[in-house]
Parts: sequence; C-alpha cells; structure tokens
Amino acid sequence: MNDLYVIYQKLDANSCEEVKNDILKAQIDGCTRGGIYFLVLQQLLHIKREKAPVYELIKVEVESFIHYSSRPQQLSA
Repeated sequence: MNDLYVIYQKLDANSCEEVKNDILKAQIDGCTRGGIYFLVLQQLLHIKREKAPVYELIKVEVESFIHYSSRPQQLSA
C-alpha cells in the first residue's frame, strides 16, 4: 500500500482532490483487504483510461499497484 500513499501525495501536490477522493471512497467502501484492493484497482484503471493527464502523474505507482494483482496470494494475507 506504499504505492497508494505516494499516489495520494502526488494528487495532493497537483491539486487533484476529486480524483483523490474517488480513490479514497473506493478504499473506504472495501470490506476486506482484497475488497479494498479490488475497488481501488478499478478506480485506478478508470483514471488510466479516462484521465490521461492525472494518470501520467501517478503512472509508476499505478502500474506497481496493478502488477500487485498478479500475486493473488498477497491479497488474502
């Protein structure tokens, strides 16, 4: 979740409050660790597809977060 922390910092530094709030809402709405990850991942993929300028700010962290999904055993730990 370090990537998520860096994402929030970069969004704050670039006045992307709405995007940050969307990700935070997804994080809060998740009931389990895997659920939180899935909802946040959905939001990050939406940013990647729909908000290219914002995605470019957080690209490294988003890709790291996405890569994490290739290790599902981590999600249930």
